[in-house]
Amino acid sequence: MTDKLEAQALVQRTARLLDQEDLDGWLALFEADGVYEIASYSPELRLPQSWWRSDAAGLGKILAEVPQHVRDPARRRRVVGAGVVEIEDGRARVESPFAVYRTTPEGETSLYVVGRYEDMLARAADGAWRYRTHRAVLDTRVLDAFTHLPL
Repeated sequence: MTDKLEAQALVQRTARLLDQEDLDGWLALFEADGVYEIASYSPELRLPQSWWRSDAAGLGKILAEVPQHVRDPARRRRVVGAGVVEIEDGRARVESPFAVYRTTPEGETSLYVVGRYEDMLARAADGAWRYRTHRAVLDTRVLDAFTHLPL
């Protein structure tokens, strides 16, 4: 049971780090060859589509450039439901529903995006869970304002 709780805690920690825009802390949760992806299903095409897919090295380069971009000034807050965790052979598969809320500098809050995280975790040398893949599968396909930050 401890493994399952630790795996769920990693997903919750992920949300907190992104809410705080601690991008270095978030990136440290990935294995060296870990992958991040934002995906959705296109009913028009009847196919899954990938909006963003990067390995950890690529993520580091992209996130280092975030301060250079013109950004939406709104803050985002992630709410992550309890994940379903399956553990096998030192790996964990976690699926967690999530919602991201967007609050403008004027204080207006709206629902930004809804989806689920589909995560594959592995134990690192230090015993902590790390992401092999962290995949945000979106139900929402139209975003009010683009962000250069991960979901």
